Amino acid sequence: MKITSINHPATAELAIREIHQRPILIQFPTVFALLAAPTSKGVRQLDESKIRLGGKNYGTAIGSLDNFVAQARPDHLPDDFRSVEHYAKLAGSFIRLPFRDSAFQSKTIKNGTHQGLLLTGVFSNLFQQIEASFATYSPDEIWNYSNYCAPLCTSCNISGDPDGSIVQFDKALNFARSRGIKLFITADKTATEKGSYPILGFEKQRVSIHRDGPGLDTFKTKIPAPLRSW
Repeated sequence: MKITSINHPATAELAIREIHQRPILIQFPTVFALLAAPTSKGVRQLDESKIRLGGKNYGTAIGSLDNFVAQARPDHLPDDFRSVEHYAKLAGSFIRLPFRDSAFQSKTIKNGTHQGLLLTGVFSNLFQQIEASFATYSPDEIWNYSNYCAPLCTSCNISGDPDGSIVQFDKALNFARSRGIKLFITADKTATEKGSYPILGFEKQRVSIHRDGPGLDTFKTKIPAPLRSW
């Protein structure tokens, strides 16, 4: 297994080469996560790495926010959250949007909705490069055969682990070694508050909180009062 800093000049190239073969492990400021190809193959690899329980869905790590928002059904979004500029202020959270018809289900879409993690800086730069590397891949059934290529993103742990998401370096390293992960990308800076990122779900008339997490109170203040359904 290779361990490298996200700030190393060669890390993006290493990540792109590896993620086209198998999942990679990455240290976010608040939690450790797995990234994988945005394909059915990537789903199967994550299922195997996490010993995934049934009924679970995978999010993505947003590279291009424009591409992410363009996947959404605009007539199902609140008027206050239709543009990229609206969602950019929610960096540090998972954003859940209506991507497909509500009847569509897959390992990445639940009741037509999909969620992406929005981060900034070196993380966003890495995600964008990974996303671009999949731009010419064949449209996959997990997206209802529409081309979306941000990398799959999920917590680094065995599915259903009572301890939840991994936030300690040693535990993440042990997970990687035991599950055959070959690339571990570390962060130089971490946040004081640890844990999986909050999930905000957007519908035409409301915004819902699907998971608590670091920074949630600040995100709440960015949602207009008429849309707050919590």
